[in-house]
Amino acid sequence: MDEYQAGMDVVTRQRQAAAARIRLGWWFPVLIAVSWALAVSSAFPAVGYRHLGIPDLPYGQIGGLLFTALIVVFSVRCGTNRQDVSLFTVYPSLRRRFPAFVLACLGSLAVVFGLGWLSDSSSSAAWAAVVVAVVAGGVIAFLLTWMAAGIRGDILTGGQRR
Repeated sequence: MDEYQAGMDVVTRQRQAAAARIRLGWWFPVLIAVSWALAVSSAFPAVGYRHLGIPDLPYGQIGGLLFTALIVVFSVRCGTNRQDVSLFTVYPSLRRRFPAFVLACLGSLAVVFGLGWLSDSSSSAAWAAVVVAVVAGGVIAFLLTWMAAGIRGDILTGGQRR
């Protein structure tokens, strides 16, 4: 084995080790889904949830804080918290995947807010808001898992477009 191949083997092992650290535990998508569902549900008036028997508690604030904390954990685990470089340059997969995440966040907020604004906060609108919030939580969890997989792939390939 020549010196070049030995060096490339070392780089490959280092990339594999770095990519392995980006794996998110089973708990991460579950907590992200729950936290986003709680956060987005706060866009619907509380009076509508009272029709369903759900007590007035600060669900949105708790969900928002938990979601923010989990996004910080995600950015530290994935190395996207770096200030010195453009993330879209370091991780080209984010250039394609991040807009879907932003659209899903904004879209789910808009739908739940629209349900509350356009309806009379009836129980059917409240049920629709709950369903949208739960589905949105699942979508956000999937998108973050998908983004982490893209980052792992970028690390393994050295950021080259696939």
